[in-house]
Amino acid sequence: MMKILKWAGVIFGLSAASFAVLLILNGVKRSACLKGEGRGAVQACTFLLENYPAAYRPELLARRARLYEQTGSLDAMLGDLKALAELKESGLAPQPLLLGAYEALVKAYGQRGDAAGVRKYLELAAGAGTKDAAIYVALAGEYSAEKRSGEALKLLAAADALGAPKGHPYYNALASAYEGEGDFAKAYDALKSGLTVNAPRLTLAETSKHLGLVCYELKRWPEAETYLAYALRAGAPCLECGLLLTTIRESLAPAPRGKKKRN
Repeated sequence: MMKILKWAGVIFGLSAASFAVLLILNGVKRSACLKGEGRGAVQACTFLLENYPAAYRPELLARRARLYEQTGSLDAMLGDLKALAELKESGLAPQPLLLGAYEALVKAYGQRGDAAGVRKYLELAAGAGTKDAAIYVALAGEYSAEKRSGEALKLLAAADALGAPKGHPYYNALASAYEGEGDFAKAYDALKSGLTVNAPRLTLAETSKHLGLVCYELKRWPEAETYLAYALRAGAPCLECGLLLTTIRESLAPAPRGKKKRN
């Protein structure tokens, strides 16, 4: 009996020592994962993901995704962010982590040129109440192109409420939404405001083209000519601009004597 108790004490002692070592190891790995950088930190996070309870998974996935981003491992980062986003159904992931994953996935899919992926996570981020005005603006642009102008205007109102500076994407999306509502006068006002915002030459050209097309609809011929001609000179792609400018210039040309000027 005493021998049994002796061996039990030895085993218990070994188990306690092993548990203490495991606690120390886990503490070292956790510190390396959450505070470290580079490949060693990625390996530490991977160890914890494989050995920690599921409750820690959202935090660890978010951290490893950021480490992958820093090392330029886009595919691995996407995998972790998608895994984090999928934890919504389990209820394990806190809302701030989910929202951060949606926002990061918008950026990651944008870098890959994956329009479907961008669209999916734009909608999820907007639905989750993002504080990134650019997400509302980008989604509003998508909705405007699909003739969902009412929804686009609501998204732009949400972006406006955040108080972020308004740039050309905002004003172009707003103008497109107003066009969808048949209100070309408001579209004109939005684009005129947009042209007061400093931007690269090609961005100004794109907004100028948009304004020229709106002016054409409003039959503001001199302005339509000015804005469309500038857009072409500045390099904005506009297949229809040449024909529109010909039509506008014919309309503005003095009528020959004895003939009435065409309207």
